[in-house]
Amino acid sequence: MQLSTLNKTLLSLGLFLTLAIAAQAQGNIQAQFDQFYETETSSWQDYKLIKKPRLKEFWTVVADTIKVKEGKIASARAEVKSLKGELVAINKQLAETQSNLAASEERNDSIEFIGIQMSKSGYNTLVWLIIAALAIGIVSLYLLYLRNNSTTKEARRLLAKVEEEYATHQEKARENQTKLKRELQTALNTLQEHRIKI
Repeated sequence: MQLSTLNKTLLSLGLFLTLAIAAQAQGNIQAQFDQFYETETSSWQDYKLIKKPRLKEFWTVVADTIKVKEGKIASARAEVKSLKGELVAINKQLAETQSNLAASEERNDSIEFIGIQMSKSGYNTLVWLIIAALAIGIVSLYLLYLRNNSTTKEARRLLAKVEEEYATHQEKARENQTKLKRELQTALNTLQEHRIKI
């Protein structure tokens, strides 16, 4: 689209330059012809009479003017050709730049993650999934910790209760043992007294 517009613009510019040069040449020649017609000719009935040397002079001026104008036209055509060459080079450079830009945008739009090329949106999704999984894991571990902590506290409370009961039971057992030892000692003493009397 840009190429055809630029080509049309260059062609229009070349055509305009050619027509402008031709129009200027025609204007100069026309002015010289009018002057020549008025000053260098004479009339006889319906005819104009011109001296041959003056006609040759005028033709030399016309030929020189045409040659100059043709040179300018050739120069304008060469400039148009040069501009076309520059346009081709610019279009080639533009195509390379667009290709490089597309490759750069593709590189900028992707990220390498653990050796895998991913789009930025895919990478963002993956990162948010990992964050969500970690958050769920942390919440689960915290809840598990709270439950285990509660269980541990309950177990410690029960252990303290059992230890207290055990201490109480041990104290009672010691008291019973002491009581039994006393009773045994009393029984032995009594038995020994009975043996002595016998």
